[in-house]
Amino acid sequence: MTFFPDQRGFSLIELIVVIVVLGILGAAGALGLKQVLDGYTLAQANSGSTQKAQNALDRITIELSHITFNSGSSCYNISAGTASSITYTANFGGADESGTIINLSGTQVLLKNFPLTDGVAANGLQFSYLDGNGNPVGATDANMRLIDIALMVQVTSTATRTYTARVALQK
Repeated sequence: MTFFPDQRGFSLIELIVVIVVLGILGAAGALGLKQVLDGYTLAQANSGSTQKAQNALDRITIELSHITFNSGSSCYNISAGTASSITYTANFGGADESGTIINLSGTQVLLKNFPLTDGVAANGLQFSYLDGNGNPVGATDANMRLIDIALMVQVTSTATRTYTARVALQK
């Protein structure tokens, strides 16, 4: 083997420096990719929970908008209403359906004991009963005209999202 002093090449130190720099760049790229994947996962979870919550809220709104008015007692046919459940009589297509209940059971919102959605946070279904001016009243109060609904859904183990709707009852 002949040694040529003017021959160019890389020293062992230069090669080690290049490998270390590439390792640092690779680690930074992997961290960036992890953040992108975490963001995608959160967006997927948020999208699914948003769709389920909106469907449940739409169904609750439709149900409550059909609560019948009792002209004899001058109030709506709500037999019981709490912050997390409501029992009422609704009219769909000319037939009264009495004793209909919307409530929270564990992590599910139930309508007539059938699940509307799951993944609901603790105390995640809230009803507020209001008069025509937006003042709080009881569910069976003769002045009750509005029902506010808040639905809190667990998006991830650390994040919740709240969806709201207001139903104006018709005579």
